Amino acid sequence: MAQHISVIGQIATEPKLFTPAGGAEFCTFRLASSDRRFDAETKEWSDGDTNWFTINTFRGLARHAKQSFKKGDRIVVAGRLRLRDWENEGKRGTAVEVDAEGVGHDVRFGVSGFLKASAVDGGGAAAEPAPSDGAAHVGVAAPPEPKAVGATSGATSADGFTPELASV
Repeated sequence: MAQHISVIGQIATEPKLFTPAGGAEFCTFRLASSDRRFDAETKEWSDGDTNWFTINTFRGLARHAKQSFKKGDRIVVAGRLRLRDWENEGKRGTAVEVDAEGVGHDVRFGVSGFLKASAVDGGGAAAEPAPSDGAAHVGVAAPPEPKAVGATSGATSADGFTPELASV
């Protein structure tokens, strides 16, 4: 029986996309997830222990993850937890992996956009890889400039929806 898990953390390695001969594409990267707590007595934040996870994505999710994420991004991952014991040159350890079913940006600390893959190329991956220079990701529009509450541009859709007022 698979254990399902949700993890919030920061991508610690550049996502790498692999296409094995005769196998499904997969993208993998490391995720660091730390507890951060506020101490009411000292009025300070403190970091707890860091848990490390290897995140594995497959097929279409792998292509989209490679194009959407970069090292340093804060993300939310939901998937199946796998623990594997390993031994290499006399050293032993346990690998903690998550086979992701869903991955997205953690918008608590920033904004993100969404571009449906079929809108780009018929359901596959976006046309160009994500830039690695810290620029906006492919298919992610810059957030709109904030407007004063109640301000509108006069644009209203056929169903009466005014975008500026919807965010109030």
